[in-house]
This record gives sequence, structure tokens and C-alpha cells, in this order.
Amino acid sequence: MTDAGKPISNVSGKTITFTIEALTVGGAERMLVAMANEFARLGWRVHMVCLTRAGELAGELHEDISVHVLDKQPGLDFKLYLRLYRCIKAIDPVCVNSHLWVANTWTRAVLFFSRFKVVATEHSRDTWKPSHYRMIDKLLALRTAALVTVSGDTAEFYRKDIGLDDALIRVINNGVDTVRYANGSGEALKAEWQGKALDADGQLREPIILGTVGRLVTAKNHTRLIDALHRLVNDAELQSWNIKLVIVGEGAERAAIAEYVNLLGLDDQVIFTGTRHDIPDVLAAFDLFVLSSDREGHPLTALEAQAAATPVVLTDAGGSCEAIAKLGDQCGGVLVERSAEAVAQGIREMILDSDLRLQRGAFARTFALANFDKRQMVERYASLFDSLSQ
Repeated sequence: MTDAGKPISNVSGKTITFTIEALTVGGAERMLVAMANEFARLGWRVHMVCLTRAGELAGELHEDISVHVLDKQPGLDFKLYLRLYRCIKAIDPVCVNSHLWVANTWTRAVLFFSRFKVVATEHSRDTWKPSHYRMIDKLLALRTAALVTVSGDTAEFYRKDIGLDDALIRVINNGVDTVRYANGSGEALKAEWQGKALDADGQLREPIILGTVGRLVTAKNHTRLIDALHRLVNDAELQSWNIKLVIVGEGAERAAIAEYVNLLGLDDQVIFTGTRHDIPDVLAAFDLFVLSSDREGHPLTALEAQAAATPVVLTDAGGSCEAIAKLGDQCGGVLVERSAEAVAQGIREMILDSDLRLQRGAFARTFALANFDKRQMVERYASLFDSLSQ
């Protein structure tokens, strides 16, 4: 495990436990690792309980964080009740903060009649939940100290669709290590990805790199982004531009996305990089960052891109509207409808107006450093945990 640094304040002597199914690669999992590391740096005694397995991101936890793996079996593993209860009892935390459906359900069910207080964090508008899952959420809310949602949109879902009491819900937006992303260097990657292309008159075409980072899954709707790219490369006004799209990440939809790219004849315009670990440099290399999602909670990659001074184009999906830097008439990007035409138009505007693109990028970086940093998120969680210990 990597050391995230020495404590930045006096040791609090407080103990917090986080629970999650596993620290696999995903936005919620990355956010939890960052938050746990920050609590460890603040001097809290931090325990991470993974119900099934540790997961790939466990290696990024601060060396002082204790990791407990409970080997939950698929489905209803009744033995987990005793294992999880004994684990929490031995740790004896100020409270337990669970994340995502599996951990939120099991943690609250196991501790329902105990003295331990549970803060459950929901990361998106979970419209996929069938009626019996929603009934379970309502029942477990009776013994939930607080329900944290990462966006106002997610809060609205749990308030109106699930029917939870508004007094139970706290909105705490995600935060990222803004300084790390602000210090990325994208020159080498930009040169690698740009290549050189000539127009019909033999003139060198102006390079522009569009990029997206995330799991290649249906909720991200990469097909919509490919359709938008197809519109752009066939736009008469953009023929002087050498447009490239860089897709960073892995997932079950990669083969289908690559096949669709080939079907539309865009193989020369699309670059698949797979998983990368130099994301600050990646985001700095992009001229524009794009998410064409159908569903989002509060997208970390959009926050990270803006910290890297890369303006964003996001579809109006869940909490994406809360992930764009905005102050008065200034903004760090645009929110568009969930259609290929709207995504293409949002991108097109900033390709044709390079000054606008640069202005939005500069504002995005300044705003992100002031408002999107993970320490603000941690302060709000710490305040909530403290209030429950009194």
C-alpha cells in the first residue's frame, strides 16, 4: 500500500469504518479510497471492510489503514451476518460509513439492532432498483443515521422515488485531488496522439484531441460519443481540423464499441488506450473532455479534467450538472442533451472558437482548485461523523 503522506493535523484518536463490496475499479471506489486516505492523513484510525474481496484499488490505500476482507459468498451469505458484526464490534468505530447497494444493505441489516450508527452513501440515481429493493431501502432507513448522496439529483431520487424523509438526507458532492490533476503534463501524450494529417489541398490539418476516461459500460453510452464524432468528421466547416478521440479505460463494451467505430469508418480517428495510471497527464493532453453518459452520480473524471484546465462537454445525466464549474457568466464547459447531435454541437462550438475553449479551461482550473478539492468533501463527512459521536 502506498503512503499518502504524514498526518496534516493533530491525531484525532477517532475511529471510522468504511464498508464496501470490494475496491474494484470504479468512480465510487476511487472516491472512497481517496476519502479513506485523507482521513488517515488527518489522524483518524481508519478501517476498510471489503465484504467480498479487497479489489484492485486496495493497493492505493494509506499504509496505516487496516483492511478487513470478509469473503462474502454470492447471494444470501447468512454467515456474513456474524462475521461483519464481530468485525465492527472489534473495531468499535464512531460510526460506519457504507457505500453502494451491497454494502449499504448488508451493513445496515447486520447493525440494525446494534448500538452502531450507520451513514449510507449513495452514488447515483439508482433507477434500476426493483420495487422490493426500494422497500428494503425504506425499511433500512429506519436505522440509518444519515443518507449521504453525492449530488442533488441523487438526493431527489431518494426523496421522491424511494420516499425517504428529507431530514435523513445530506448532499456531499465528490471531491478530487485537484492539485495533482492541475500539475499534469500532457505535451508528450499530445504529440503521440495527434499524428499528422493533410487536407485535400495538401495543407497540414489543425489537431484537436477529444478524450473520455471511464469504464466501457453501457451506462456511459460510448456509442453516442462515436455518433457525435462521426458528425464532426463529416462537418464541412471542420475539414481543416484533424479530430482525434482518445478513449481511456476498459470494460465489457470495449469490443462492441470498437466494432461500431469500424462500422462507421472511424478507425483512424479513434484511439483506445486501455487502462492507464497517468491520468493527470492524460487529461492535460486532451483539448476537450467528453462524457456521453445516460447515468452519472457526480462524475469524478469531469472534476479532474477541469482541474487539469480541460473544458468539458457532459450530457445531462444525473448529477453531471453539478460537476461543471460555473460562476456568473463563466463556466468550465457545457451541459447538453443526451443525443449525438447535442454532444457534437457542444464540441463543435469549442473547436471553432479556440479562445472560448482556452477561457473555459482556465476558469475550470481556477474554480476546481477552489471548489472541487477532496478536502472539502472530507471536512463535510468528518463534521457529520463528529455530530453522530456526540
